[in-house]
Amino acid sequence: MKSLTQKVLQFIDRQTLIPPNSRVLVACSGGVDSMVLLHFLATHQDVLSIEAGAIHIDHMLRGKESAEDAYVVEQLCNKFHLPFFAEQVPIPSLVENTGGNVQMLCREERYKVFAETMQQHNFTALATAHHAEDQLETVLIQLTKGRTMNGMPLQRPFHQGSVVRPFLPLKKEELYAYAASHGLLYREDPSNQKDDYLRNRIRHQVVPLLSEENPSVADGVVQLTMQRQAEETFLQELALKYWKPIVQYTDEQLPSFDRKAFLAIPQALQKRVIQLLLSCLPSPEIVKAEQRSAVVEELLKHICNTSGNSTMDLAYGYRFVREYDKLLVTKTYMDTASLCPKVLSKGTWHSWGSIQFYWQHTEAHAIEQIRSSDEVRYFRLPASELPLTVRLREPGDRLQLKGMSQTKRVSRLLIDEKVGMTQRQQQPVVTTASGIVCAVPSVRYGEMFLSSQPKGESYIWITREGENR
Repeated sequence: MKSLTQKVLQFIDRQTLIPPNSRVLVACSGGVDSMVLLHFLATHQDVLSIEAGAIHIDHMLRGKESAEDAYVVEQLCNKFHLPFFAEQVPIPSLVENTGGNVQMLCREERYKVFAETMQQHNFTALATAHHAEDQLETVLIQLTKGRTMNGMPLQRPFHQGSVVRPFLPLKKEELYAYAASHGLLYREDPSNQKDDYLRNRIRHQVVPLLSEENPSVADGVVQLTMQRQAEETFLQELALKYWKPIVQYTDEQLPSFDRKAFLAIPQALQKRVIQLLLSCLPSPEIVKAEQRSAVVEELLKHICNTSGNSTMDLAYGYRFVREYDKLLVTKTYMDTASLCPKVLSKGTWHSWGSIQFYWQHTEAHAIEQIRSSDEVRYFRLPASELPLTVRLREPGDRLQLKGMSQTKRVSRLLIDEKVGMTQRQQQPVVTTASGIVCAVPSVRYGEMFLSSQPKGESYIWITREGENR
C-alpha cells in the first residue's frame, strides 16, 4: 500500500487539492471506493494537517439495505473519532410528485444536503472517491452525448469551499487491494450491477473491452483530461480577456457588443465568448449541455450572417438581436409602459428611460455643467410652443429637417440612420406644445435646432444618455 499512499499524497500536493487546515467532509456511500477514501484521509489527518468527517445520504430506494450502509460508515467514523452525519432524502416521493430522472434527482438532492452540512459545520472541502475508471466512463459518456470530453474536474468550487477528487490517479483494483489490506468493511450496491443506466452499460460492456486492448487506458484518460482541463482554463481566461473590452451592459445588466469587434476575436475563442454571453443572463440559459451547444452554434451563425437584421429567441424570456453591426440581448417582451408622455419643464433634468433631458434659457445655464458626452443643441421657439414634451414615436410622425422642402417620416429616418429595431421600440421624440415633432434625440434634430449658439435670445437643449444605454 506504500505506492498507493505516495501516489495519492503526491497528487494532492501537486494539484493543491486539500490545503493545510482544511476541514474535509467525505461523501461516503459505504461502497469500497468511498470507504477507502474515508479510511485514507482519517489515517493521514496529521500528514495533511486536516480534519476529516463523513456524510452518508440514504436515498430511500433500497429499504433496510440503505440503513446498513450508513451503519458501516458510522462504525469507521467511530473508530477514528470522526464527525458523522447521516441524512435521508425521500427520492421515491419526490419522483412521484415532481417526476424527472431518478439519478439526476438523487445527485441534486444529496448535493443540497452536502452544501447545508458544510455550511453548518464549517467544512471547506467535499471529497468524493471518483477514480480512474470513473473518469474513463465519464469521458465515454461525454463522447456518446456529443459533449466536450474534459471529464470530471479534479476540483471545482462548491458552496463555501470546493469539491475535490484525490483518488482520480487510482484504479479500482488498487482500492480493493487497499480495503483487503486494512480489513475494511464495505457495501456493494446491487443497482450498480444492472444495465438500466448508461454509465453502468459503459462500465460493464465498453470499459472492459478497452482495458483488454490497453490496460493503461484509464490512466491515460486521467492524464489526458488533466491536460485538457488546464488548457480549457487557459482558453477561458483568454476568451474573457477578449470579451471584457467589447461588451457593454444595459441598466438591466444585459450584454451588447459590436459585431466587427466580435469577428476580430480568433475563431478558436468565438464559441467560448458566446458562452460568456449566455452566462450573463439572469437565469441559466440552457440546462443540458447538448442543447446549450446547439444554441451557441445558432448564435454564431446569426453573428456571422451579414444579410439584414435578425433575432433569435432564447430561454427564460430573452432574445438575441442583431441590428446592423450591433449585437445585444433584450427581453422578449419589452416593457414600454413606463415610457409615457412627459412634459419637460424648463430648467429641470427629466429622466425618460435611460435618457435625461434638460432645456433652459441659454444665458441662465452654467457652461461648466455641460459634459463632453452631452448632446447639446440650441433653439428658438415662441412661448406659445413651450414647454416641450417627450413621448414614444407614433405612426405618422414626421420631422422637418434642415435643407429639405418636405417633412420626413420618422420611421424612414430611423431606418436610414440604421437605428436597430430594439431602440426603435423605445425611441423618444420631442414635440412642441402644439404637437409638432421637432427632434428625435440621439438620432436627428429638426430645422429649428442649431449646433452652435445663435445671437440673441435662445434656449439650450441637452440630451444626456445613460452610460449603458
